[in-house]
Amino acid sequence: MNGLLAVWNDCDEAVLDQYEHWYMNEHLPDRVGLPGVQQGVRYETTNPSPQSASPRFFTSYDLDDVSVLEAPAYQAALLNPTPDTQFIMAHFKNMCRTIARLVDYEGRAAGAWVVTLRLGQIQGGDKPRHTDMEAWQKLLRAHAPAAACRWRLYESILAKRLAAQTSSVAEPSPEARFRPGTDTVAHGVLVIEHLRAADAKRTVNQWMSLPDVQSLLHPSDRMDEFIEMARLDARAMTHIGYKF
Repeated sequence: MNGLLAVWNDCDEAVLDQYEHWYMNEHLPDRVGLPGVQQGVRYETTNPSPQSASPRFFTSYDLDDVSVLEAPAYQAALLNPTPDTQFIMAHFKNMCRTIARLVDYEGRAAGAWVVTLRLGQIQGGDKPRHTDMEAWQKLLRAHAPAAACRWRLYESILAKRLAAQTSSVAEPSPEARFRPGTDTVAHGVLVIEHLRAADAKRTVNQWMSLPDVQSLLHPSDRMDEFIEMARLDARAMTHIGYKF
């Protein structure tokens, strides 16, 4: 699975019940039912304090390749959102949406406690800030987070297009027109998975404090902690008509 669609967001508390029903019964199966989308995994923050700057939710969609999101099936879904999607999107907040290609990884088994790093995060429409993805890859290979069972490093397609001078700004998703505010996008994404909560804390408190890690961080980078809520695999969709 060489591609990733990563989404961080909050939702208005007043519509949280509708949000959960929409996500689990409409949005998640619709997206995982599209060709080339291998699975969707939903997470919730482990730090639910109202004072926390962390988004409450993180969702990752594992893709055969990022080209899946340019295919007619996915584009049709974006351009023709359901009424429920339009309603729920109007209540999204603190939205970060990043499409990225896998750069490197280590480990095979997934873990439920996840630390994410949004590297070089910028507002949509702004010129991306460069993040040295090669330096992050070298760091992870030399000093991987020891408490993790798996880590994955991704570079956004925006970064690639910027390097190739085919794009100079972040282009929003068509669904962004229904959301308040402006989406953000990350230049790079690091997903670090753990078997237990204590392991995730070790990564946050020890690995993140290493001088080599600190030297690569920028004030615009964002770290968040999540725990897995739900996972839907494409193989579960084949017997109910979503795969053709």
